This record gives sequence, C-alpha cells and structure tokens, in this order.
Amino acid sequence: MSTSRYPFRLPDGLASDNLLTAVEARFRLKEEPQTSLLHTYYDSFDWRLYLGGAILRQETEGRERRMVWAALDDANPWETVRHKGSMLRFAWDFPAGRMRTDLTPLLEMRAMLPQVDVRIQRRLFRILDDEEKTVLWLALENYQSRTPGKGEFQPLSGRVRLLPVRGYLKPLARMQDLLEAEVALESVCTRLLDEALAAIGQQAADYTSKLDFRFQPQMPAGDVAREIHLHLLDTVERNIPGTRADLDSEFLHDLRVATRRTRSALTQVKGVFSDEALEDFKPRLAWIGEITGPTRDMDVYLLDFDSYQQSLPERFQADLDPLREFLLSHQKSEHRKMVKKLNSSDFRVLLKEWRAFLELPPGEREVAPNADRPVREIADKRIYRVYRRVLAEGLAINDSSPPEAFHELRKNCKKLRYLVEFFQSLYLKNQVRPLIKTLKELLNNLGDYQDAEVQALKLREFAQQMGSEGKVPVYTLLAMGMLVDGLLKKQQAAHDQFAERFSGFSGSENRNNFKQLFTPGRQGEKR
Repeated sequence: MSTSRYPFRLPDGLASDNLLTAVEARFRLKEEPQTSLLHTYYDSFDWRLYLGGAILRQETEGRERRMVWAALDDANPWETVRHKGSMLRFAWDFPAGRMRTDLTPLLEMRAMLPQVDVRIQRRLFRILDDEEKTVLWLALENYQSRTPGKGEFQPLSGRVRLLPVRGYLKPLARMQDLLEAEVALESVCTRLLDEALAAIGQQAADYTSKLDFRFQPQMPAGDVAREIHLHLLDTVERNIPGTRADLDSEFLHDLRVATRRTRSALTQVKGVFSDEALEDFKPRLAWIGEITGPTRDMDVYLLDFDSYQQSLPERFQADLDPLREFLLSHQKSEHRKMVKKLNSSDFRVLLKEWRAFLELPPGEREVAPNADRPVREIADKRIYRVYRRVLAEGLAINDSSPPEAFHELRKNCKKLRYLVEFFQSLYLKNQVRPLIKTLKELLNNLGDYQDAEVQALKLREFAQQMGSEGKVPVYTLLAMGMLVDGLLKKQQAAHDQFAERFSGFSGSENRNNFKQLFTPGRQGEKR
C-alpha cells in the first residue's frame, strides 16, 4: 500500500455521506476502525529540508512513533523508521540508513526543530474484488494544525486519498474516474504542510540569512541604507531566541554575521547617517561582537573537532577526547556569560534605539551629506575605492610578508564582498556574479591561512589552560601538538596557494570588469 499522489478535497457533512453512497454503488467497501494520528513536521530554522525538496515528520499513532522521510509531495516515503525516546535533533543522531545519509549534507550542523503539528482523523476503507481481496484503499481524512505542542488546533480542509495496491491499477483508475467525473471532487494542488503552516500564520522558507535586495539606481542612498540595516536587524532579532537556547551553533553564527555586516555598512556606506548617530551606535554594535565572540570560538572548535581527530592516525585519535570535554565545558560556561549579556537592559535598549533610529520618518532624520544622492553613485564610488585598496594590498604581499598583511587584506576583502552583496541588485547579474565568485575564492584562501594560524595558537593556549585546570594526560598534549603541526602545515599550504588565487582576482580581465562596472561610463547599469 502506498500514498496517493493526487488527493481530492473532502466535502463536509452530508456531502461526505453522498460521496460514500456513490462509491458503494460501484465498489464493495469494508470499513476499518477509525484512527487518530498526530504528525509533527520537522525542519531546520532556515528550512534546509524544505528547500532541498524533502520533509521529515514524526507520526504518532497510539503508543507507536515513526519517523518518515519523504519528498515534499509526501507520497511513497523513501524511508520509515520506528522511533523510541526523545526526538533526534541532528543528522548524526539517526541510525545508519537512507534517512541519515540524506539528512547529513542537507542539515550539516543545524538542528531539526518542530514546525507544525497536524492532527488527523482517518476513516479507512478497503475496496474489495469478487474474491474479497483488497484491491485499493480509500481514506477520508480530516485535519487540524497547531503550533507544535501548544495552542488551539485550527481546522483545515479534509482530503480524500487513494492508496493503491501493487498490481491493481484498474480499480485505481475506475475510482479516480468516479471521483472526478461523477462525484466532481476538487483535486488538491497545495501541500498539506503548506496548508497546515498557513493555518497557524506561518510560511515555509520564511527565513534566510542571505541578502536579496531589490534596489533601483536612483533611490536615495539614505533610504537604501536604512532598508539594509533594518533587514540585518531583523536577522539579529530572529536569531536571538535560538542563540539563547543554544539550539544549534548557526543561530549565533547568523547573529554575528548580521552584526558584522551592519558594522561594515556603517563604516563603508559613508555620509548617509549623521556623525552623531555613528558615534553613538558604532561602539555599541561592536559590543555585540565582543560579548558573542568567546562562545562562537568554542562553537567553531567543537564543529571542527571531528576533522581534528580524523587528521590524526587512528591510534592517536582517542587521545583527543579530553580536549572535547574541555571544549564542551568551556562552551557551556561562555554561553551562560553571553546569555546574561543578551538578557541585559543594555542589549535590549540598544536594539530598541537602533530600530527607532532606522525607522525615523524622513522629516525627523538628521541631515547627512549623501542621504539624498542616488544610491548607484555612492555604491560605484565606494566599491571601486575598496577594490583598489584590496588590489594594492594584495600586490604588495610576497613570501616574506607577515601574517598581519594577510589578515589586513582579508578584512578589506570582506568589506568589499559585503558592499558588492549589498548593492548587487543595481547591476546586471551576469556581470556582478563572476566578480563575487573570484572574491569568494580569494577569501576562502585567506580564511584558510588565518584560521589555521589562529587555531594553532589557540590550541597551544588550550593545552596550557587544561594543565592549569587539572591533570591532563600526556598523550593528549602530544596529540594536540600533532594537531598544531598539522595546522601550521595547512597554513603554509594556503600561503603557497595565495599567489595563484590572487592572480585570478587581480588579472586583467577582472580588473577591466571592476573598472567598467563601478566607474563612470560603465556598461553594467540597469536601466
């Protein structure tokens, strides 16, 4: 028995009885006991399963629970697994099988969260042939949905579903013809998940950390800047509950990226806000980065821990287990400190005042020199200036350049990337996207270089700290030394690759593209 791909809308009341009368006139029916089920749909906060064309739901029927992995149409599940105990949160918590294999690349480090509960009242009928064999199943289902685990259930329209039996296609075709032609049932085109979410005022894929603005070249730069900052503030605020609860590491990551983009926009999109506003908000926004940094550092080391272990010969991998315990302990400690500051009045007031400033109506805004200038003029000038700075810094780097030179170049590359991403809708996609691609490739190289150095130095600090906090096995210290050696080799490899990566960014074709796109007389302006 499988799930019908083409359900019909279930009529209410007497119309439902008329449906059964019409079916009984053509088919032999045998009703099964009525059942009640609860389906809880799960996805990550940023809807990675839904966007990947899949759903994961937990079915509860009496004392039995099943995890069902299926396509978005919820037909013919790919895998169903009986489940006991608490809900599995991460892909690596699942038993070996297709479900875990598929979930791992989709979810990565993200946790699965309950998105909506759907309660189902089902009347199930066997369609029998002359030999009393079941040749088809007919299901009449009524649905209600609610916010997971709380609130009132909201009614949804019911459905009639046909569940085929392998080898009996003719009864299926006859039943479909009856329901469509004679009973005139309406086919259902929307997904049950989408209907259930809509009933509780939600929508799938309603969050993304990506930037997707739609600006026009003549829009006032001040209005554009406020729209950018309001979007970033929304991102910060939406990630605060998950960050507080430590649901997964990406809540804090997205919060920090949005804050970093905010600070970059404040300093790079110049002259659109008053100096007084900048002097007020810049240090306060920098404070968010300061109070969230230590927890994020621990998150990163824990996320990288498996790769740390796998980089060592197998016989030495278990020697790193005390390091994991150290990282877990300190992540919890740093998280508690961070949450206290996120719950503080200073943090609440900052977000409230920042939003109030961004939402000021035009007549109440302070005068700023570039606020009313066309945004395209501001974007062109600033992007090209930062690009030239990046170009000069990169060309000055050689084999004897200190790590600080790479670090400074990386910071300016990030500023350039943020600027281009903020304003990319002002330019033709086929011209601006290749520039972003080469910039990302360069940033990946610089990130590998700096991350390896920072992690190598930090692991040395961890070794000393672990020793001062108590006994640490000498084998663990030796294994950590092997890690440091491997990281320094990785840093050197990134250093050796830098010239090639930078040449792709600084080549004549890329230079011409930047010049044509971001200077007067350019070709990439959207009309």
